[in-house]
Amino acid sequence: MLRYIVRVALGLLMAVALPACGDGPAEPLPSPFTAVQAGVLHSCGLVGDGAAYCWGFNEYGQIGDGSRRGRATPVAVLGELRFKALGLGGGHTCGVTTSDDVWCWGFNLNGQLGNGATSDRATPGQVGASLKLVSITAGGSYSCGLTGAGAAHCWGWNQFGQLGDGGTSDQVSPVAVAGGLAFTQVAAYTSHTCALTPAGEAYCWGHNDFGQLGVGTTVDGATPALVSNGLTFSAIDVGFWHTCGLLLDGSAYCWGQNNFGQLGTGEEGLIQEPAPVPVLGGHFFSTLSVGATFSCAVEQGTNAAFCWGNNGSGQLGANVAGRCEDAGGNIFQCAFEPSPVSGGLAFQSMSAANQHVCGLTTDGDAYCWGLGSEGQLGDGSKGQNAFAIAPVRVAGQP
Repeated sequence: MLRYIVRVALGLLMAVALPACGDGPAEPLPSPFTAVQAGVLHSCGLVGDGAAYCWGFNEYGQIGDGSRRGRATPVAVLGELRFKALGLGGGHTCGVTTSDDVWCWGFNLNGQLGNGATSDRATPGQVGASLKLVSITAGGSYSCGLTGAGAAHCWGWNQFGQLGDGGTSDQVSPVAVAGGLAFTQVAAYTSHTCALTPAGEAYCWGHNDFGQLGVGTTVDGATPALVSNGLTFSAIDVGFWHTCGLLLDGSAYCWGQNNFGQLGTGEEGLIQEPAPVPVLGGHFFSTLSVGATFSCAVEQGTNAAFCWGNNGSGQLGANVAGRCEDAGGNIFQCAFEPSPVSGGLAFQSMSAANQHVCGLTTDGDAYCWGLGSEGQLGDGSKGQNAFAIAPVRVAGQP
């Protein structure tokens, strides 16, 4: 994990030293995107037949094109695999094929590729031939997925118990999450994991220093624990130190750290909430995605995108009036309750990551915004001046 953090930090410093530039003309995509996902410094999407395309930072091979060269526009993942779902982590990518097989590629120091080894790979490798999953999520250095019966399996980095197997040892192959619960959704980010049961109960496990598990305490947990307040959720997602969920009516609740306003409660400062609290604004959302220190959601009916929290790289998709300060005294733009993403686009889904967001419109077009230093916005730009405070269309689309 330390090697990953250091190398990513070096990559960001190198990006700052370079002017904005691109990779030349984009490779034309064979058909429109059907899904798009954001990782820490890279992004990926699926086109109509399930082929995967990725772009952005690629030092560990997380783009899957066989190289270690970053790309600022989409390139095809090697092989004839066809996917129905993707999960992007810090330096790795995983996908579930149309036959429910699991393949991963990229950074593998902690076993997050799930192939029994710890060596990186720049092309997809299968995660246990007998493992069949229907969905996948990737944290910074670990991965989790669900079987058709709802059983959760995780693998990779486990320092805080985020794999949910009852221990804190890394696992280079998938292990079952303890407790025997069936889930309909599982979400991972850096060091904690949350999931929903068919009844809408939320369970979380892993790191809990700011109350991000939502269990009323700040004690870590290596097995699933029921989120307090007795709420019934339809969706859940996790960020660096916070978690958000949607109730059945689409109202949003968040919990955990609130130093950048990422809980959407209108408060600012180093505030922590160890149990769910309502997001302000009176919005009802259809989908939700949580980034590192910010949150985003799509409004019911209008399909308008809203984000709140840290806007230091434009990841909220607009200039906002709020200001907040980090522990080092640096001042950032922040929104303390949901703020509309500029551009007036209608979205069917969004994927928030470290400092950028990608979304798929109701017309089937992929847009990204926020930090683009490594080409992760997919519009052909990268370097010191590559960031967007409004959605930009990913290159190569029909």
